[in-house]
Amino acid sequence: MNMVNQNRIHQFLRKLNTITNYKELSKEVTTVLVNMCQADVCWICLINFETGKVDYKRFYYTEAALNDIELHTEAEKIYTIAADFLTNNYDTDEVLEYFEAVSKADKILEPIIYRDNLLGFLGLIGSNNSFNESYRDLVGILLENINSRLEIISLNDESEKTLKERVEFLASISHEFKTPLNSIIGFSEVLKEKCHEKGNLKYIDNISKSSKFLLSLIQDVLDLARSQANPMELKYEYFRPKEVIKDIIWGFDEVRKEKNIEFSYTLSDIIIYADLKRFKQLIYNLISNALKFNKINGKITIVTYLNEKREFVFEIKDTGDGISKKDCSKIFNFFTQVNRNQLKRQQGSGVGLALCKTIAQAHGGDLNFKSRLSYGSTFWFSIPQ
Repeated sequence: MNMVNQNRIHQFLRKLNTITNYKELSKEVTTVLVNMCQADVCWICLINFETGKVDYKRFYYTEAALNDIELHTEAEKIYTIAADFLTNNYDTDEVLEYFEAVSKADKILEPIIYRDNLLGFLGLIGSNNSFNESYRDLVGILLENINSRLEIISLNDESEKTLKERVEFLASISHEFKTPLNSIIGFSEVLKEKCHEKGNLKYIDNISKSSKFLLSLIQDVLDLARSQANPMELKYEYFRPKEVIKDIIWGFDEVRKEKNIEFSYTLSDIIIYADLKRFKQLIYNLISNALKFNKINGKITIVTYLNEKREFVFEIKDTGDGISKKDCSKIFNFFTQVNRNQLKRQQGSGVGLALCKTIAQAHGGDLNFKSRLSYGSTFWFSIPQ
């Protein structure tokens, strides 16, 4: 193998490692192998396991061979027979025998194997008398790398399909959950208006709050699953974060009073550009966590400002449970609850922070924190302006 071919091989393998779909791979393989092996034509065929039909087919001819009718006829004939073998579930040994029989003189026909199954085949025809002897080993070596790349692409496709199915499933069950929950919330509000006994009002209020929490959780799970399947879509608009944050803080007034938690905040009166709905989710989840994991008679401090990078920064500090060092690395993982052994009053679902980080990053910013177990936490996020 001469130095030119070695350089071409290295370039091809580097390019191969960046390819993410069958179509791009088919184009790259046929184009490069025609030139590298000095062939007249190269073709590739990939079979879909599920349907048993041809998924991808591509022929590439050199400019000199484009008008060679005899070459076209011969290549199409070999391709048709080989494709028939694969799509009609012939015995593997029979298929390989046919490939071996064809691969003589000026032809190379090699199987593409994935997980011990025939996924397709690669063919070349060259007019040079030494074509087969000179290049068959090279094609075999390159096919090992092509097979490995195909496996990665296939695994990614399977992963995306699984993720899509999961999102569709979550969307379906969220609809089923939302209908009865909305009814529970609606009827509990009606009961509150008609009930005059304080003891019963407390129970009805509990039903309403629990139902609203479940409804919010279902939406968070669905949002997070969707963001993992596709980039989160944002609807940007201008608004004053100060007013939004004050309204959300006021909405937690009852919870704050129950635990006698002091709120202290310094909010910059500025206008920012972001997705208002997602921004509210960020603020709501972070304040909710600060209250949920804070101690009786605790304190929450909130500060907002524009930093030197012209990023809007929201920072919330609590005097609550804090997070252990061993849990810090997994705090933003989907469905992860931390400190479960140390602290028994956990109520988190492990969804809120993962969703918050996704929202912040979708805006081009990020969400970070610092914490010490039993001494509280500080969370902050940034949104570029």
